[in-house]
Amino acid sequence: MISFGFVTIYDQQEIDYSTEMAKRAERYGITVYRFTPLDIDPLTEKARGKKFHAATQSWIESVFDIPAILYDRCFYRADERSKKSKPIMQWIKQRPDITFLGYGFPSKWDLYKRIIDHPLLSYYVPKTVLLRSPTDLLHMIRKEKSVICKPEHGSQGKGIYVVKQVENHLHILDTSGQTIAAIKRKIDLQHWLEALLHRSSYLIQPFFPLKTKQNEPFDVRFFFQKNEHGTWSERGRGVRVGPPGTIIANVSAGASIFDFSKWFSQIPSPQRLFIADGIETITNVLPSYLEEQFGPLFELGIDLGITEEGAVWLIDINSKPGRKMITTLSPEKRDTIYEAPLRYCLFLANEVNVR
Repeated sequence: MISFGFVTIYDQQEIDYSTEMAKRAERYGITVYRFTPLDIDPLTEKARGKKFHAATQSWIESVFDIPAILYDRCFYRADERSKKSKPIMQWIKQRPDITFLGYGFPSKWDLYKRIIDHPLLSYYVPKTVLLRSPTDLLHMIRKEKSVICKPEHGSQGKGIYVVKQVENHLHILDTSGQTIAAIKRKIDLQHWLEALLHRSSYLIQPFFPLKTKQNEPFDVRFFFQKNEHGTWSERGRGVRVGPPGTIIANVSAGASIFDFSKWFSQIPSPQRLFIADGIETITNVLPSYLEEQFGPLFELGIDLGITEEGAVWLIDINSKPGRKMITTLSPEKRDTIYEAPLRYCLFLANEVNVR
């Protein structure tokens, strides 16, 4: 049997997903374990976590060697558990006897720097600056009027702010669209930024008005996974629409999901040609290019923003995407989604002779 580990920061994180996957594992000759980085004993290098018991279809307490193949589903935040977990995962990724389904990205800033070097992809990336001082923010505000601030290591739409120029002062909005501060003096901006950057490093970009006619934020999510042959496969695409007046269209923040084809068919013909060309370029080129730059990956969530004029912008890339979009729009793909990590695990096991 192949030992396969599902790793999360918190014990019950993504329990439904890991359980559905584990229920299907026995037919592939795979034993599934769940654990967190903090479950590893530094002396014995064994983990105290859960093993899926096929006979009872349940998780049981177990102590085990770190599995030979790991599925990293760790989402790091500013809390102590995340801070302790991250270096442990970095240590495990250096071990030659352990293989990960995917190794992820260093940071959004590293992503940006690599993508702007690509002769085709660079046209679709918004101007991005590492936020270090009020000058960085004010310089972009003068050009764009509205700026979005994103955590360099953020995920799931958390920690995002929009800064808008309103007459002679700045309004700072959270993701719900509420103004949390109105700043008139540079010293007040300095204090706000110091508090912000104390929690996390941040990037800034122009804030595009990606809204529906009902003032709802929206974007288009493309979900890719590796198949059993180790090649990229698009599992689906959908439009995510947030509540009216909010800032982002993230499912975890309450966004609704809609069929891409229906949405696309309502766009006027001239814009459709531009949009289709941008989508084709990005989805055909980006996955393999990212692997060239950052090493093996297993899945990708690619988020595109599309303007009324038909401009396509690459607004986010996630190496640990959720799968609610697929299970909502295409319930018949549930088995495919749950079995994909197992099929790719077999591919990797054959590649590195793991048994």
